[in-house]
Amino acid sequence: MLEQEALKGPAAMGELGLGLEFHTWHHFSSFFDDWCERHKVLFIIASLKPLISLRQPPLPYLPSLASTLRFRFVRLICKHSGTYVGQSVVQRDQQSQKIDCPALITLRLGPKKDRLVVTEAKLQHNHQLSPREFSRCFKRSQLEASLGLPIRITNSVSKRFLAPDLVWNLEDYSRAKDKGMCKLLGEMHTLFRADPGAKVKLVFQEDVAILNSIFLATSHMRQLARSFPRLLFLDQAASLPGDFELYSVLCQDANGRGREVAYCLARRGTPDLLVFIVASLVQSVPEIKALVECLTIGVSCLAGVDTVEEVLPCARVQVCRAQVLEALGRRARELAVPGERHIVNLLHNLAHAASPKVYSQYLSDLEDVAPLEFLRHFLETWHPHKGTWVACWAYHRGENCPFVDHLEAHRQKLLSALGRDSSLAASVRGLLDLESLPVELQGLQAEEVAERYRAVGPGEAAALVAEELALARHGVGIQPAEGGGFVLEGAGRGAAFTVGADLASCSCSIFMAGHRPCRHIFAARLWAGKALFDVSLLPPAGGDDGPDLPVIRRAGEDSRHGSTPGTVLVSEATRYRQVTSYVGLK
Repeated sequence: MLEQEALKGPAAMGELGLGLEFHTWHHFSSFFDDWCERHKVLFIIASLKPLISLRQPPLPYLPSLASTLRFRFVRLICKHSGTYVGQSVVQRDQQSQKIDCPALITLRLGPKKDRLVVTEAKLQHNHQLSPREFSRCFKRSQLEASLGLPIRITNSVSKRFLAPDLVWNLEDYSRAKDKGMCKLLGEMHTLFRADPGAKVKLVFQEDVAILNSIFLATSHMRQLARSFPRLLFLDQAASLPGDFELYSVLCQDANGRGREVAYCLARRGTPDLLVFIVASLVQSVPEIKALVECLTIGVSCLAGVDTVEEVLPCARVQVCRAQVLEALGRRARELAVPGERHIVNLLHNLAHAASPKVYSQYLSDLEDVAPLEFLRHFLETWHPHKGTWVACWAYHRGENCPFVDHLEAHRQKLLSALGRDSSLAASVRGLLDLESLPVELQGLQAEEVAERYRAVGPGEAAALVAEELALARHGVGIQPAEGGGFVLEGAGRGAAFTVGADLASCSCSIFMAGHRPCRHIFAARLWAGKALFDVSLLPPAGGDDGPDLPVIRRAGEDSRHGSTPGTVLVSEATRYRQVTSYVGLK
């Protein structure tokens, strides 16, 4: 019934004019799409006002209409309003002449408060639109998909990092129009309150308030990129709700662990994504531009690989060879290629070719045996990028690329973060929750590090280091300290310990007693990516262990050097009381 009423009068004939009425936003959007296609004109949203005001309580009859009408005021203007000829494909005599097209359409809530009425309809344009531009720019359902954010704001936002004060404005605009976007902006608001140095981009489709991608890097992630820029790894890490995909950028820290330095949540099919992610990372941490030596990407990021060198001029860009071979093998199985095993072996030899000549020989062998469809796929997709994955061009001889291991460990971390809720806002919240000390400490290989200390240190010192490494797993929270270093929360209420800027000293009594590395030092070093095994952390042999506190060793514990003066054998219970009294922990 509403649909029939909405299309009475001139609208039923597809004409747009004053007094035209629409009972739903959906019907106006569909009508307007048809009208624009017929007349080959492009309009953008200049202003939208929600049906329900944020500053006044809604009238009792409005909430039921909020989901159908959505807005009480809408103004659409020509795409070329206020632009210069050189910015678009329109035909004018002078390239410097400003277009200022006067065409506009305004809809307001009608007197009955149950429909939108066309109150302005200036339909004459002062320019001719290029058919090529219309076919390139026009997309149906853009109005219906709009989040209600002003187009000029979303176009501007897409070109730079989001300012914290702008988040509140966008959140205010979207609160009554799109709850999903409002929740997403709420997460950004929470992030900026806790971390003003975070870098965020929201990229919308041009001239349409439809979110395409989110770039995100916290202050801690940026510091990791700053500290370890040499090797970077980028790949699609997960599929997200709403046709979005998660791309992650990792670095490798001093402990050989993959660490997250940036996230990008992008709508499937977003163009130029690889360059956008890398450029956004460099913009957020400009110091790394000339310091990145190698960027390894997954096969899902192949598009645009040839243009990355413009962003990272000193880096070689390579594609994960194992993924390339896996993708080619999968393609061979899909096409039911005869002699699949022989072809897979040829591809393996080709990928590991030691010289261009050897590559050409294996390529010739492949051309002799591979079916035409598979060969066409290889020549069109992988052969042009051979410089990024074939051994003689892409990888240094004998190089062991940790790409697969780092991404696998990263995806395991994501399982708990992305499985609780289906919304985009919840995905962002889950990713931010991963940026915590307890999560990082779950990957602490304490026993492996302790074994290295045992190989170089005295028995007593190595035993204490091993114990502190094990206790480091119980770290709770960490914050940057003024002047460098970190403040770590203790287990007791209000307890806090400061690790120095060198990450080799701590204010806790365990460190002060013998100047040996404590659990807080190890937790801080793991968080910052600094090496956990560092012999300089151990006190010098025969050094001063403190004026009053003896070296404490468990009763029955063997010493490589036997009992020495000043060494006291104590039971486990006595040792616990002594240590906890020094540290102030229970």
